[in-house]
Amino acid sequence: MTITSPSSTQFLPDRPGGPAVRALALTTRGLRFAYRSLVCFGWLWIGPMPPDEFPPVLDAPPPGHPERLCRAPLTEVERALDRQLRG
Repeated sequence: MTITSPSSTQFLPDRPGGPAVRALALTTRGLRFAYRSLVCFGWLWIGPMPPDEFPPVLDAPPPGHPERLCRAPLTEVERALDRQLRG
């Protein structure tokens, strides 16, 4: 009993054109695999590209934001909640 290794063209479906077309298909498949592998390797080392535009830097909250309203005196309901929370 002998063990034979399958040829590389046995893994490709039968295509018209003979061995030249099969070899071209196998080469294309190998190059596509190599390209995708190199792309993944590149992303591993350089990471995702930064966005073209950075968001604007905010200096202060906009008008009507709760942080701007903290200087207003508390209402009766807010004072009751404050007393309840502080114990």
